[in-house]
Amino acid sequence: MKVKQFLSKVFIFITVCCFINSCSTENTPSIEDDPLLKETKNTPSYGGELKLIENEIYSNIFPYSLAENVAYRIVSQIHCSLLKMNAENLKIEPSIAKSWEVNDEQTKYTFHLRNDVFFHKDTCYKSKDSARLKASDVAFTFELICSKYYNSGYNLLLNNLLGAKDFHENKANSIEGLKILNDTTIVFELIEPSPTIVYILSSAKTAIISEKAYNKYGTSLKNGCGAFMFGGLDEDSSYIYLTKNDDFFAKDKNGGDLPYLDTVTIKINKENQDPTSLFIEDGIMVLYDVTEAKVESLFEKYHSDFDDKKFIVDRKAIIATDCYEFNISKAPFNNPKVRKAFSYAVNRKSLIDNILKGQGKIGNKGIVPIVNTFKQYNYDTIVGYHYDPIKAKRYLAEAGYPNGEGFPEVVLELALGHPIQIDAAKEVQNQLSNVLNITITIEQEKMNSLIKRAVAGSSQMNHFTWLSEYPSPLDFLNVFYGSNELEENGESWPNTSRYVNKKYNALLEKALITSDLKERYALYTEAETILMDDAPVLILWYPEVYNIVHDYVKNLHFNEMLHYDYSKVYIKK
Repeated sequence: MKVKQFLSKVFIFITVCCFINSCSTENTPSIEDDPLLKETKNTPSYGGELKLIENEIYSNIFPYSLAENVAYRIVSQIHCSLLKMNAENLKIEPSIAKSWEVNDEQTKYTFHLRNDVFFHKDTCYKSKDSARLKASDVAFTFELICSKYYNSGYNLLLNNLLGAKDFHENKANSIEGLKILNDTTIVFELIEPSPTIVYILSSAKTAIISEKAYNKYGTSLKNGCGAFMFGGLDEDSSYIYLTKNDDFFAKDKNGGDLPYLDTVTIKINKENQDPTSLFIEDGIMVLYDVTEAKVESLFEKYHSDFDDKKFIVDRKAIIATDCYEFNISKAPFNNPKVRKAFSYAVNRKSLIDNILKGQGKIGNKGIVPIVNTFKQYNYDTIVGYHYDPIKAKRYLAEAGYPNGEGFPEVVLELALGHPIQIDAAKEVQNQLSNVLNITITIEQEKMNSLIKRAVAGSSQMNHFTWLSEYPSPLDFLNVFYGSNELEENGESWPNTSRYVNKKYNALLEKALITSDLKERYALYTEAETILMDDAPVLILWYPEVYNIVHDYVKNLHFNEMLHYDYSKVYIKK
């Protein structure tokens, strides 16, 4: 069934249901005619449970070690950062910081903290006042983030927050650019202006944690200051329970308390059960990132057996890129001709048609996904890789492997729990064998293990989906920013490809201090052109997702970054 066909059916179905319901109340005034009824209709309801399913297995929920999207979404409910990104329009808003000022040079940010933010109740606090969040907790947080132990990938923050690099290299006992003025005021001083700093400070990876709680729990910390508290796991960790934080500081637009919900129950789909069946039979209210085939199946089930129920289907292109990353520090991928041979040998249209069933865009450009969010980005200047078996064979021969002779066996590593990625890898495996006459072995492992191997430089080739953490091309280009210097233990993050190009680095560094968006985007495209010519990564596709929710779940906004805020969600049947 074609997408347009299907969506029109859904629309008609929902419309018909609404029409039938309205006809049964012929003499009742419409909501539009009665302001009181309209107000009642839109008034949030307190209480209830939101039940949702996540198809991705997570490794941990410590803010500075996040590896999976599901972990990010969980942490976003438990913790808060200095700033927050509005889930509806992706604009930056106050959070722990109620306001801030920036100097004329755009290098000094003074944040004024709320005085009514309390960490979740715990025995590590002797009184409620000792649980109050202070500027010292903010400073402690960023010292952790910039340490050798918990660098979350914000390497450009390390290079731009004054003194962060010296602190990271143990040359200083504190970060020079962090200055506590009092309990509710802290200053961030940058080396150069940074248009993306506010996005970084809104990320769950920069969530503010309690020094007292960290000293007690370490990386097992689940104590935050967010709308929900960690309520525990079931016996086999298949369900995560979040409970309402009665002391949450944020209010709704009318000054009412948040959150509205009592609990959020998250099922982790470890057994790869059919999520649509769970949606119908187990009371699941929200499905994230499901395929068109699952949506069609769900519609058919609803249409035949559940005519009295309605649901909302949302499809959108997300700010993400699916790709295979090469470890270019060792053979055979230290040869750019090998990398180009691989990129030309993959038929991406076949992947879209046969594996994704049309749910995505062909990755024939660069690492920056083709999305409406980056309207001023000049994608036309980026020359990516299309399917060209002749070029693929020529490049492999020029690399010293004519017709694949002598080419070593390569291991492609994937994370567990992603059936589509496995199917895609098998298709790529066949394509590379047919075009280049080489052997690819597929191995699956837990996401945290996969990342550890990539960071340590042990992988040859691995799959990753880079989902935007902030709405900027820089978030994707930053993955390949780096220098010849690795950590003392030989680790490299997030530049696990170990790609080094001084001109590329210089362009990104210049973009960081360029305030004009058009000029900044031009620098990004120039950098990406260099990146794609060097080919440290094989672009597969730019994904699209379906999200499904029961219509009685209100105020849940689906956005292109898959960042969700449950604090304003309510149930109204």
